[in-house]
Amino acid sequence: MASRALEDFRERLKEVQQLLDAHSALTRLKNAEAALRAAGGQLPAVAEVVQHLVTPPRRGRPREVQALNSAGIALLSAHLQGFLMDLHIEVARATLDGKVRDLQALLNSTRMRGNPNEANITRLFNSLGYSDVLGGISWQRMSNRQMRAKLRAFNELRNSIVHGSSATVKKSTLENYLAVFGSLAEQLDRKLQRQVNTLTGVDPW
Repeated sequence: MASRALEDFRERLKEVQQLLDAHSALTRLKNAEAALRAAGGQLPAVAEVVQHLVTPPRRGRPREVQALNSAGIALLSAHLQGFLMDLHIEVARATLDGKVRDLQALLNSTRMRGNPNEANITRLFNSLGYSDVLGGISWQRMSNRQMRAKLRAFNELRNSIVHGSSATVKKSTLENYLAVFGSLAEQLDRKLQRQVNTLTGVDPW
């Protein structure tokens, strides 16, 4: 069973996928538009135009879709941060509810400050006594070291985008980060479920 935080995160990731879908649709439309112009409006060329509309676009970096790719990175960062904060709340309630005088005050004082980078994620869960929360997390074809490197590279890219850099973001880059953080969220969810159960004897979700 997944936490509510993870279930909500999965739903929010669909918004990033919508940007990827829009990327493909816009590229197909641009290709069809170019084919129509080249054909001079001649009827025999209509089939070619339609073919461009229904065929997945080739790899490339059309200028018109760069805003979609960059927006996808910023949106994914926001959703990842939201997931981590929601998960932190669920873990806090499962661990400390009824054991501290004012749980909400504790949560307010330990909210994530800044981007969802390795240091901030570690600090967030350290506040509840769950140290090195990213330690040991890996999955098929993704070692812990690779995962941490991905997280660092993602935050560097996110920062360059929101601070006005002209960094070019490939569609494949956004697709990769979408898959990586979907898997990271699942692994983190399972790890904390086990740790809370070990501490309290009860599954938190």
